[in-house]
Amino acid sequence: MRRLYAAGIDFIISYLLSIIVYCIFISIWKMLRIFQGTEREGYFKIMVIALFLLFLVSYLLTNFMYSVTFDCLFQGYTIGKRIISCNSNTGADRNIKSQSWIIKHAGVRTIASLFYVITALYYMINLRMPYEKVLG
Repeated sequence: MRRLYAAGIDFIISYLLSIIVYCIFISIWKMLRIFQGTEREGYFKIMVIALFLLFLVSYLLTNFMYSVTFDCLFQGYTIGKRIISCNSNTGADRNIKSQSWIIKHAGVRTIASLFYVITALYYMINLRMPYEKVLG
């Protein structure tokens, strides 16, 4: 259960960071639109879709970078695992991690975070994270 709490903390931190990145993206996008003089009211539906896609991109990018950064710095332990101080069964006890493992782990964790509720249910049933099978 501690790993589930750690994943929840990581999800919240990553989500808050993605909101910050999203606001930065929106500010840059708004400035570019003002400089180009394309302030029109007729593009509401396209703007809503673009804003949703922009948030999705910022969330995926932030989550991936969060995972890569802390996998490199703390050898597989993220901030959530450090706060809860739980042991990682995904190979974090190895001394040296390969770059391919870190990239693979970050990608799978990013996908799992998109479906956090399903990931949490999977953990409660099987007592392990779904990406542990992929990472070996």
